[in-house]
Amino acid sequence: MTPFQYPCPACGVMLQSAVDVNGKQVRCLWCQNVFTAKGLAVARSAPPPLPPSRMSHAKLRELLRLDHNLTGGILFGLDGHLIKLEARAMEILDEPLPLAQSVKITGMARECVRESLDRIAGAFSKLGVPGTMVSVLINLTPPDIPKDGTWLDLPLAIIMLQAAGMLPDLAAAREEDFIIVGELGLHGEVRRVPGILSIAHRAKPGQNLLVPSGNEKECALILAKPGHEGCRVYPVGTLDQVIAYFLGSGKLQNALKNGIQFEDHIPKAPDFGQIRGQKRAKEAACICAAGGHNMLMIGPPGEGKSLLASALPGILPRLTNDEKVELTRIYSAQGALEKDGVAVTRRPVRTVHHTASKQSIIGGGSGIPKPGEITMAHLGVLFLDELAEFSRATLESLRQPIEAGEIVVSRVNASFKYPSRFTLLAAMNPCPCGYFGTDQCRCKAAEVKKYQKKLSGPILDRIDLQVELQRLTTDERFEKAEENLSATMRNSVETARDLQIARFKGTGIPFNAAIPGGSVFELCKFSPTGLARFKNLVDTNTLSTRSMDRLAKVARTVADLDTSVEVEVKHLDTAAGYVVGGVLREAF
Repeated sequence: MTPFQYPCPACGVMLQSAVDVNGKQVRCLWCQNVFTAKGLAVARSAPPPLPPSRMSHAKLRELLRLDHNLTGGILFGLDGHLIKLEARAMEILDEPLPLAQSVKITGMARECVRESLDRIAGAFSKLGVPGTMVSVLINLTPPDIPKDGTWLDLPLAIIMLQAAGMLPDLAAAREEDFIIVGELGLHGEVRRVPGILSIAHRAKPGQNLLVPSGNEKECALILAKPGHEGCRVYPVGTLDQVIAYFLGSGKLQNALKNGIQFEDHIPKAPDFGQIRGQKRAKEAACICAAGGHNMLMIGPPGEGKSLLASALPGILPRLTNDEKVELTRIYSAQGALEKDGVAVTRRPVRTVHHTASKQSIIGGGSGIPKPGEITMAHLGVLFLDELAEFSRATLESLRQPIEAGEIVVSRVNASFKYPSRFTLLAAMNPCPCGYFGTDQCRCKAAEVKKYQKKLSGPILDRIDLQVELQRLTTDERFEKAEENLSATMRNSVETARDLQIARFKGTGIPFNAAIPGGSVFELCKFSPTGLARFKNLVDTNTLSTRSMDRLAKVARTVADLDTSVEVEVKHLDTAAGYVVGGVLREAF
């Protein structure tokens, strides 16, 4: 861009910048006149509408009769919404005003959207946009959705120029063809915005998306799906690029033309073969992954609890394409994708420290609440380390989302429903010092009992599996790591999940752990000897109805891992080792 200190000889606009044509000649952004540095016009294309400051009174009156429409998009919670921008010139002013000062916005525009006028004013100043002789009213519809954020900066700037007569309108038949989204900087740059994937999801076949450079790859993830045939994505880096496009003097490139490659946002999980010993814990992890069961690991510090948690996503079933899009939408809306071309293609694991607030875990915040850790862990693992150190209120808040697979966060203007179907994996020490049952433990009996009773009964009832990790022997510490153990375990898990998908077809039940209490006997088919053993376990251990159902569901998962049609005695005995008794359940 070349700076200027004098007006364009054709239209009179005071130029602060113009398009450099060949180093000696330049083109005015507003009338497309090409001239030399001395102001001699050497070429001229058909001019667009004149700037209002030089329009005749009749031309200004004609502006008042014109309708202007554009489509933008915003993020509301996790969902994208298309916003229609309606604008018109309202009255002729006595003297020219800066365009941004002559604009009024209606339609539940919140403070951030009103502040966009200041950002647009800075960009207009950079480009030398002249003053206007008309006031402009812009209405944002639908009116019942609060408009917040910076997504509407770019379409607001374009429709302001159209209403003021500085840019031509799109033909009425083409107004619905474009969705324009982007944040404007003070120097005219168009910046990336979060949640563009959710907005692109709203595009109809054949629509064109004008989005900031750095957002185009994310759009491509959804536009490749059915229902978006013929869509195009045009990345733009500056406001003058978009202006030139609407003037017909600039071209934009379709980012989907040559195909797009994506990077994984979630790193690959460590292999279970790296974990020495702990065979029971590995078996429990396999049952946990196969049936969607929540699991609690109890054991001394430094014996592999955190490593087991980080390895668990590696044996969960692979994400489907729809699940990848769903997770990427969540992470995009949260602003967790730092660059374009990144997608969530692996199951996440979210490790939460016991000092985390209830709001950060379940979601919340002022204004439009943000998703919490339970939503970021959707379709993956939520790992709560040092479980007994969490506040009781925080743990109790997990009860509803664990059962429902979603969390509802209510505000005055709206309620937001965020998905939260995660596998809960928790870890804790057996006592305050962590060495209960060994010579190293210095805790008093009362301290141990108080520590173990920190967890409420209802929370423990929602944890199907309890596994106690032991200190490794010297031989176990030096044993050779197994290669590709996670791949072998995942194959077993996916086989078991396939059996469950077939079993629950049409019921909406995703896996064994989600079987409703009233359907346990119908869906967990026992052999005659298996049923007798089940009754014996219930009777001799005085299990509650909830615990009885939990035992049946875990036994069903063990049978699925064994590819058995019926639950046999051996499956019940394996399940009982993780469901019946245990350090914490014996404390109640």
